[in-house]
Amino acid sequence: MLCDQLSSRERWDALIRGDSLDRVPCLQFMLGHTAVVNGKPIAKAYDDAATSLSCQRNAMELYGHDGLVMHGWANSGGAEFGGEIEFPYRKYTGAPMMKRNPVQSEADAWALKVPEDFLSVGTIPVALEFSRLQNELGMPVTIQVGSPLTWAGSVCGEERLMLWIMKKPELVHHVLGIITDFILKKAEYWVKTFGAERLMAFDLCIETNKLYSPKQFETFAFPYLREIHDQLTAAGVAIFLTHICGEQNKNLPFWSQLSYGKRGMISVGKEVALSAASAAFPDCVIMGNVDPVIVQEGSPEDVLALCKASIEEGKVHPGGYALMTGCEVPPQAPPVNVGQMVPACREFGRY
Repeated sequence: MLCDQLSSRERWDALIRGDSLDRVPCLQFMLGHTAVVNGKPIAKAYDDAATSLSCQRNAMELYGHDGLVMHGWANSGGAEFGGEIEFPYRKYTGAPMMKRNPVQSEADAWALKVPEDFLSVGTIPVALEFSRLQNELGMPVTIQVGSPLTWAGSVCGEERLMLWIMKKPELVHHVLGIITDFILKKAEYWVKTFGAERLMAFDLCIETNKLYSPKQFETFAFPYLREIHDQLTAAGVAIFLTHICGEQNKNLPFWSQLSYGKRGMISVGKEVALSAASAAFPDCVIMGNVDPVIVQEGSPEDVLALCKASIEEGKVHPGGYALMTGCEVPPQAPPVNVGQMVPACREFGRY
């Protein structure tokens, strides 16, 4: 049996510092699945801070993952601006989704403003409590900060937003500016409360090239991401974790121009080769890109082979590499499949 020389905490700390590692780390990218393996409703991974944190920590112990405990999801933003969100209590639902977008018309969009009592809106109270619990345990304190364009889809509805991008670009810029102001106001509070050096700011970004052209990304996503990253880096935020979801190969030149604090961590899906991520982000940790569909539907042998291929491609990256799924692990993925990832790191990821 292959034994580790470092504990999970030591391996995480070494990865963040850029120090030598015993093997490739395996990071946890799952929320709903952690509730399932703890026998809890999937919704508790999102609407209950204490239960979510407990489930994620238990899953880390169960699988032997080396890090990543966080609160957030791609559909953020809508509830914070007055929309209605449905947590996944119904059968076959796996993540929160919008029941009603707060912006239903152009008039709604022009009237959009940052809520005055921003700490009480939407999912902010749960996220803040989650961060407080992380802080009490001496963990990295996570805060979701983007992407504004992804949030705008939750605020306005994806179809409406994409129509306005073509027909009403000035209206979209107004919405994106308000969302960015909200994110920065939220981040300022987190910095004052927990200290910038304790924070890990993360983006969950679905601006795939199947939805938006590279020119649209450059126009409607990049400037607002840059503003957030620049301001948080200037404030001293230590770590940025960015999940570049889906097919975004043509967006990589823009992502590579952002500031990522003292240590950038870039997560990519199966659609982006780890070699391409390595070329775009030579100084950042790259993470991925095991296909979550195979983790859900394949055999344990399939998952192990996929992990081996990712490890062999990623471990040569000079900025550091961590094995992770290329998007969130499906909530009902077989534990025997999820459990192949850490053994793969031990067998194929030795330095």
